[in-house]
Amino acid sequence: MNTSAVAEWAAPWLLRLSPARRAHSLGVARLAADWAPRWRVSPDDAYAAGLVHDLAREWRGPDLLREAERLGWPTDEAERESPILLHGPVAAAWMREAGVGSAAIAAAVRYHTTAAPSLDALGQLVFIADALEPGREYAGVEGLRRVAEADGAEGYRAVLASTRSYLAARGFRIHPRTEAAWALVAGDDGSEEEAPS
Repeated sequence: MNTSAVAEWAAPWLLRLSPARRAHSLGVARLAADWAPRWRVSPDDAYAAGLVHDLAREWRGPDLLREAERLGWPTDEAERESPILLHGPVAAAWMREAGVGSAAIAAAVRYHTTAAPSLDALGQLVFIADALEPGREYAGVEGLRRVAEADGAEGYRAVLASTRSYLAARGFRIHPRTEAAWALVAGDDGSEEEAPS
């Protein structure tokens, strides 16, 4: 099925979200679609992934764990410790179950929270759009937006660095996929960096 089928399928799911979460999802979809040409990805695919990425975000942890099990997602220790990480894999599996979207859209949705070393350009774009959509307000976000607007690859690297710093500062476990994605983009030195201001 084509990308418009994803949007049609997602519409009733989006209506179940809180107004703030729905606005965020639309913001991610629009930003990803706007930046898609510079990333050499389909704006339609970017928009579709943005719409779907947070469909399960408001589910409670125990419900996400049960749904992930039902859908056949093999949860890892980090996901069992912090089930909110499952909202991407669950939404991607719902797409698969419905027979909508491409493998690339599903991967972008699946890994939009943790990133992954296997992410293609669409997945990287959705990862940063989730962090940088216009409704996001946190220390350093404007600097991250400037970096991402100037250079997509460097924007992905900067958002990964910012995500790792945020989690580490709060004592949260950093998912192994995030660490593997960071190792891939950090270069030989693997050094930490602060979010641009």
